[in-house]
Amino acid sequence: MSVMTGMKSITADQVKEQQAAAAKQADHDHHVPTAGAMSGHVLANLQVLIRKLTQFRVTLRGVASEIDRQLLDQLMQQAQDHFDDLVADLAAQGEDFPTTTAEFGEYTMLKEDPAFRFWTNDMKLDAVVNDIDTCQLFVSRAIPLANKENKAVLAADMLQLQRWHEQSILRLQTRLGRQVTAGRALLDEEDKEGGVR
Repeated sequence: MSVMTGMKSITADQVKEQQAAAAKQADHDHHVPTAGAMSGHVLANLQVLIRKLTQFRVTLRGVASEIDRQLLDQLMQQAQDHFDDLVADLAAQGEDFPTTTAEFGEYTMLKEDPAFRFWTNDMKLDAVVNDIDTCQLFVSRAIPLANKENKAVLAADMLQLQRWHEQSILRLQTRLGRQVTAGRALLDEEDKEGGVR
């Protein structure tokens, strides 16, 4: 069996060889982190975040639901825009990146659960704050790697994501009526360990 790619066809065996080579390279990159590999984690986290925002926005309840839904709609669209931009830039630089649900599940650090739909609106918004903090962990690791590898476009993408994370957290925390650093599990862990964010 052959697969058509443009004007050329390749065999199923050639596809398997290319996939095996890509998997081997991805495994290597995750043990010796590269900007591309870290970007794969960023993409996976964004993809899961988008799914969770979708779940949360359609299960909001109560008086403030329409305002909260508008906020989650905006965050979802912005996350999708960042995802699309990062995919385009990774492809343009010849980087391999996750594209399947299984790969996103393997590379993400965000948790999904159907029970989340029963949470209160505030619980859902708090979860988004902490998910964005988790996303930021990988962005903050990708920036120095991209700079070290002279990948200015990836570094710029990550800086844009960092800005979006910070602004999104501020909006969510304002809606929740709390200080920007309040209720953030990763910040609390760093405070206990004496770390500085």
